Parts: sequence; C-alpha cells; structure tokens
Amino acid sequence: MVIENGLPTFLATIGQRSRLTRRVVSWVLLVSLSALFAPGCHDADRPPGLSRRAVPIAEVPEAVVNAAKTTLPGIEFNEAWKNLDRDGKLHSYEIRGRSSNGKVREARVSAEGKVLETE
Repeated sequence: MVIENGLPTFLATIGQRSRLTRRVVSWVLLVSLSALFAPGCHDADRPPGLSRRAVPIAEVPEAVVNAAKTTLPGIEFNEAWKNLDRDGKLHSYEIRGRSSNGKVREARVSAEGKVLETE
C-alpha cells in the first residue's frame, strides 16, 4: 500500500476526483456499512406495534412448542421471544431453532397454539 500525505493512495486520490465520483464512493461505503448493521429479516416481518422480549425456551407454553414442532418437524428449538402489544399484553411467541442440516427456522405462534407464520 502506497502512502501519500499520510493517507493511503486510494483515499488521497478521492480528493482529486470529481464531486460525482466522491458521492458515488461515499454512497457505496455507506451502503456497505449499513448492510453490516441491518436487522434481521424477522424484525421486518413482525406485525407493527409489537415489541419483543427474550424468554427461556422452558418458559414457552407446551401448546406453542408442540404447534411449532408439528409445523416444522425435525427442528431443535432453542430460542424464544414474547411478542407484546403496546399495552404489554402477550400477542404471540416466536421460537427459533436449527434443522439437522443447519438451516435456521422460525415460527410465530399464538399463546393458544395457532401457528401464525413460519420462516
């Protein structure tokens, strides 16, 4: 790596480029960095107005776990969250696990055991 005026060459030459080129380089860097810190897909799929609180899988009702296991057989569920509405009332559970081939699967299940969504 070549250093010019205390900066690596690729950074030193940015100042010599056109305004449009600098904007493009800045945009590419911004998009690349934002991809590193973007939330997971499951957050975007959650119904609006719900917050999520982690709970031990042992605290998830048996009806919820059984419904998820029936819908997604062969998954070893090991993570769980409560989805709470704005008033703090329980809306549903999300439980996540891995299949034998390592694929991560999720199910959102109502407290009564009705599967609302799977991924």
